[in-house]
This record gives sequence, structure tokens and C-alpha cells, in this order.
Amino acid sequence: MTIINSGMLMVFLLLFIIGTFSLLFSIFYNEQKLELKTLTQQEVEESQTVAPGETKPDNANSANQGMYFNYFLKENGELLVVDEFAPDMREAIIGYAKRWKPNIVEIKYKTIVNQTKSELHLLIAAQNVYHDGQLIGTVYYGKDVSYLWSMFQGLLVVLLGMSVLFLGVAIVTGQFLTRRAMKPILRSYELQRDFLADASHELRTPISILNSGLELIGMEDGDKLSAFSHELLRDLQKEAKSAAKMVGDLLLLARTDSGVQEISMETFDFSVMAGQVIRSIQGFAESQQVRLNLHGQDSIMLHADQERIKQLLYILLDNAVKYSPEQGEITLTVKTTMVDYKPKLCIMVKDTGIGIESADLSQIFHRFYRADKNRSRQSGGTGLGLAIAKWIIDAHRGTIHVESVPGVGSTFTVILPIK
Repeated sequence: MTIINSGMLMVFLLLFIIGTFSLLFSIFYNEQKLELKTLTQQEVEESQTVAPGETKPDNANSANQGMYFNYFLKENGELLVVDEFAPDMREAIIGYAKRWKPNIVEIKYKTIVNQTKSELHLLIAAQNVYHDGQLIGTVYYGKDVSYLWSMFQGLLVVLLGMSVLFLGVAIVTGQFLTRRAMKPILRSYELQRDFLADASHELRTPISILNSGLELIGMEDGDKLSAFSHELLRDLQKEAKSAAKMVGDLLLLARTDSGVQEISMETFDFSVMAGQVIRSIQGFAESQQVRLNLHGQDSIMLHADQERIKQLLYILLDNAVKYSPEQGEITLTVKTTMVDYKPKLCIMVKDTGIGIESADLSQIFHRFYRADKNRSRQSGGTGLGLAIAKWIIDAHRGTIHVESVPGVGSTFTVILPIK
């Protein structure tokens, strides 16, 4: 937000500077052209009264000396100098202008280097002169606008200096506006985070008591319950377990947001852990009539948080089982690979499930987001599993990539540093 605020102020400032400079330049430039055009037209009118072969009278205005030049180039090649401020530049100016013979006043800008190697910036106007319908020569009227050029160069430097100064002001102002705008947002976020953490913590105890009570009822009074009561008891136990899991996930995410939740790094054999996770989830997969496969190396030593990596595997495999149809197949592949010349652990979970629409792929790691809300609810999903998985991967400086085709299946690929 700071960058956006500062950027907007800087854009407006640059637009103002560019607009101001362009407007001033346009006004001065057009004013000089208008003045030069008027002088040229007056000179042409005077020259039209001179018959061919006559000498044009010298009507040089002393007020113009030092800044203007006025040449009358006859058709026979004879040059009449009416006024000039730099005689040493005459040859260069005539060499540039002698092939330029417009019937109406035309004005051009020209830069010429004089004998002292300094640049002269000139505005030159030209127009043919006719007497009784016969071309008798061409008037060249020019003005040295080097002072204007220097003035606008200085103005540009001043405006650029002001832009640098105001850039600092824009950054400071942007930071101030951002902090001011973010205060209520941060306050609301902190209150929401604290409420989430406190509520999750407080709910764990009553939900645990409820779960334990339901299990106790099932063990002691199970024989006395009717078929309907048995079904209701199982539904209540399932909902209690789902609520306990959701509260635990919420508490974990609240701790990660506050920076309290830390990871404990240790070295362990990831291949052994993957085998344990597969065996643990095998019963659940068989109940869903889904086949699990494990492909990988015999031993991969990994330096990471063992419990969090195990939780990551459970989340990915649990989701794959839930969203796979009967007779589906899930393959967990673990191997080492080289990424940027560094050894990495590659974890691939491939299923033959319902797949994910391309529009949902960028959203699935957001909290509480469920692509198929009805199916997720039926399977007990809360929309927090992949958000926790993403946090675990980020905490280990890894990456996750998802490829999915609706109706065909999905492949989750996780890359983690081995050391």
C-alpha cells in the first residue's frame, strides 16, 4: 500500500512537471515563431517593391542587432546582407538555407556549431519574393534562441530536482497515509486473531469432554440403544471428532499468524516415515475402497520438523482418499532430485479422483475454501487442511505445485530442501 500511495503521488507529480514544462515550452516557442513570421512577412513586403537589378535598401533595425540575421538571396546568386549578428556564421547559414525556397513563410529549427565549437540554436524563416510575377530572390530571417534553449535546460534541471525532492516527500507521505489507513485494519485483524485463538483454546475442553462422553455412552449403554439411537450416536461422535479437528486446526493457524508456533528441526529417515503414514491411513483407504501405493527410495535422510512433515503427508493423503471414487488409486512417490544444483526432496501424491477446476486451483490453499462445498461437507472437510499444508511447506522453505484435470485426478508435488 505504501508503494501504491507513493507511486500515485509521484505519477501526479511527474504529470504536473511534464505538463508545466510542455506548456511553457509551447508558449515561448510559438511566440518566437509568430514574431519571426511577422518580421519575415514585413521584410518580404518591402523586398517586393525592389525591381530586378536594383539594390535593396538597408533597413536594419538597430533593436534587432545582436540577435537576428536577415539575408536576401537574389535569384542570380547574389547575397544581400541586411542584418546579421554573427558574420562568421553566414556561410554555414546560407549553405543550409540556399536550397530552401518556399512560396509561403516556413520556419525551421537548426543547430549550428560556430568557430568556437559552441552551439547556436536558431529559428530560421524563409519566403520567396516576387516582383510583377517574377521570382527575384528569397528572404531568410532568423533569430538566435540559444538563450531560450539554455533557459529551458535550466528549468528542466530545476523541475527534475524538484521531482527528486518531492519523491522523498511522496514516500514519506505514502508511508504516513498507509500507516494511518492500516491502523484500523491491523487492530481489527489483531482482535480477530486473538478471538480465534482464545475461542479455539476454550472450545477444545468442552469438545473433548463431549467426545469422551459420547464414547462412554456407546461403551456402557450401547446394548440398550435402539437402531435409530445407535445411528444418532455415531453421527454425534463423527461431528464431535470433526469439530475437535477443526478447533485444533484453527488454533494452529492462529498461532502461526501470531508467530508463536515454531518448528523443531531434526534429522530423520523420511522413507521410514512415509511407510508409517501409508500403513496408518491404509484402513481408512480400504473403507473407501481406494488402493494406496508407495514408490520411493529405501532411505532419504531429511532435516525438518518430523511431526509437521508427518502432518503434511496425512493432509495430502487424507484429501486424496476423500476425493477419490470407489476403486480409485492413490500413489505416493518420494525421491531426491536436484534443483538449482542443490539436493531436494520431491513428494508426489497422485490420485484418480474428481479433480479440481482450473478456476479453483489458485484458491485451494486459502482458509475455508472448498471447491466442492457439498462433497467437502459430506466427507468432513473444513477447508483448513491445505492451508496448514501450505504453512508447513513455507516454514520449511519449500514449494508446492498442483496439476489437475476434472474427472481424471490431481497431482500434488512438494519440493523441500533436504538440509
